[in-house]
Amino acid sequence: MARPEALAARLAGLPANEIIRQALHELFPGRIALVSSFGAESAVLLHLVSTIDPATPVLFLDTQKHFPETLSYRNQLVERLALTDVRSIRPDPALLATRDPIGQLHALSPDRCCALRKVAPLERALAPFDATFSGRKRFQGGLRSELPVAEPDGARLKINPLANWMPADLEAHLLAHDLPRHPLVERGFLSIGCAPCTDRVSAGEDSRAGRWRGLAKTECGIHLPASALNGDSRRTRVPLIKDGAYVEDAWLRIEGEAPLPDDGDVIVDWSRLKEEASLGHARSGRLGVVFPNTEDANALSPHLGRIALVALELPSFTDGRAFSQASVLRHQLGFSGELRATGNPKADQAAFLVRCGFDAFEVRGTQPLEVWSRMLASVSRVYQRGYSDGAGEVKA
Repeated sequence: MARPEALAARLAGLPANEIIRQALHELFPGRIALVSSFGAESAVLLHLVSTIDPATPVLFLDTQKHFPETLSYRNQLVERLALTDVRSIRPDPALLATRDPIGQLHALSPDRCCALRKVAPLERALAPFDATFSGRKRFQGGLRSELPVAEPDGARLKINPLANWMPADLEAHLLAHDLPRHPLVERGFLSIGCAPCTDRVSAGEDSRAGRWRGLAKTECGIHLPASALNGDSRRTRVPLIKDGAYVEDAWLRIEGEAPLPDDGDVIVDWSRLKEEASLGHARSGRLGVVFPNTEDANALSPHLGRIALVALELPSFTDGRAFSQASVLRHQLGFSGELRATGNPKADQAAFLVRCGFDAFEVRGTQPLEVWSRMLASVSRVYQRGYSDGAGEVKA
């Protein structure tokens, strides 16, 4: 496979249709797919590809959170452009049932929602391919402002034929070829993703200002540049209450199969902990796990010697399974590490949470610290925090 730098140099300065032609017929014949959101500007790249090879695989991430208008627009473009291999990629139903049972994960942790509904499904769908096309442009700003024409994407390469296009170029192409517009554009949506995380854009804002409005998040994870993967871009930190105060969370939540850093405290998925017997042994730092509320807490027993934190999910106010799991871990299994309430804990659950053994609480809602402090102050029994050092010894 060509080196990204050499490929970028080869393709730089070529018109978009020539970049696409070389990628399809010379560089990656039969081994490249177009990943499309069928969003505000998607028609341009889809049209360019269709004029060269309408049988090019097109991967659409059907997150099950799209606007109805997006799904209709997808069908309209597929018919208009005579695309013959459009594949709708959906998240794993079993993972949805355990990690987002009420469909509100986007409100609690957008990063985890994107990892579940976009990053993981796309990674599976891309297994047969060596490269992908994306429709990103430099003018969209943020991490895209220095976008090369070709870049590394894990074990694959990503080709960005429209990297140097400007809004006027897109508009001219749409007009010249009488391409249909996404129906939400005229209503002020200039970059269109999942409905819960997409807002209108005001005059003077960049085109992606409506994506994850109010958050530092600017990318879902499938288009992160290689340079960002060395940092925490695919990991999540959350607001945390511990010892009656907001604290900086020392733990990093590692999504899916993303590589673990060499050091530092990390929290992984239960499925990964089960499947990787040596996970955490060859690194410094403690290991934690997010344990689904659909599982029997006794299943953690063989792993307690190597974990120092268990995060139990509270997806709704009325779901009490996490309380039972915490009691089993504390009273029956003797777990002395950190028990964290994740998902959607409420301040008025604080007393019962502590009595069941929880000592840290992720806070994603609007309840202020004063409410939590008042509730926690009324609790008469607390657990001493400690952790296992990986050899079964509990330390204070």
